[in-house]
Amino acid sequence: MTLSIGILGLGAIGTIMAAHWREHSLFAVGRPHIPPTRHLQTGESVLARWPDFPPSQDFTLPVWTGESLDWLVVTTKARDTLNAIQQIQDHLPLVKRLLLIQNGMGQQQQLQQWLTAEGLACELWQAIATDGGYLSSQGDNSRSYVYAGAGEVMIGRWQADPDNHVPVGQLPPHLTVVSDIHRRQYMKLAVNCVINPLTALYSCLNGELVTHPAYLQQLLRLSEEVLQLGQQLNWDLPTELPELIQQVATATGANRSSTLQDVLAGRPTELDYILGYALNCARQAAIDLPALSSVARQLELAASSPLPQADG
Repeated sequence: MTLSIGILGLGAIGTIMAAHWREHSLFAVGRPHIPPTRHLQTGESVLARWPDFPPSQDFTLPVWTGESLDWLVVTTKARDTLNAIQQIQDHLPLVKRLLLIQNGMGQQQQLQQWLTAEGLACELWQAIATDGGYLSSQGDNSRSYVYAGAGEVMIGRWQADPDNHVPVGQLPPHLTVVSDIHRRQYMKLAVNCVINPLTALYSCLNGELVTHPAYLQQLLRLSEEVLQLGQQLNWDLPTELPELIQQVATATGANRSSTLQDVLAGRPTELDYILGYALNCARQAAIDLPALSSVARQLELAASSPLPQADG
């Protein structure tokens, strides 16, 4: 069955998803003037896992003009989610499912509340992706990306629903439906609350958080505070969270976190929906997080602007 899939936010992850879904009917959403051309170069580690995946490919997605969509996949930055969706509000009755593939938390609640208030029936789904990619170079009307890390994409309904499934033939390739997406999302948030701000603060690779003694001490302090927060707010985090975060930092040792990439490129970061979200939850519950708060203040000073806070 050929699916109709719109992609809003054709960055690295959006382009990687387009490559996985290349046999389906794809549309670029939100670019009314120039059909975006993308080039994807597949890294050796990905080809080792999927030897039949094309090592290099170019494709141009037609611009979405209101065709019915089985899936509208959003891969924008978290802070842009609601505004981007509101700009295509008139076409949303033609969309069966919205799928967010993003870092952070807070935008899901904002979007679900808006969909409900507007009486829009499209289902909201959340994804956790472990694929890795980055921008290689940029031309006038095209971008080249590297698919650097082979991972998986797990999805689930954002609102609790006993029918947390997708009809046979309507699940795009490379997606797996899970029943505990919220627990997995909190686990990812916990990891990102430690690794992302610290790599941005120290301008270091993920692995250096484990190999540098002073950085490791900070990693452990932040991990314990995130665990404390999660235990008090019933996030169902494992008690061995500090060890698990060290394992993630080691396994992704040569990677630059998405936050560090944003800092180096002079772009706004997503920390308002990662660290900011956690601090906002702590403030609402009157939980003191001195180490996380200190890192947030240092990052604010480094950026010479306040760190925005996410809605809880």
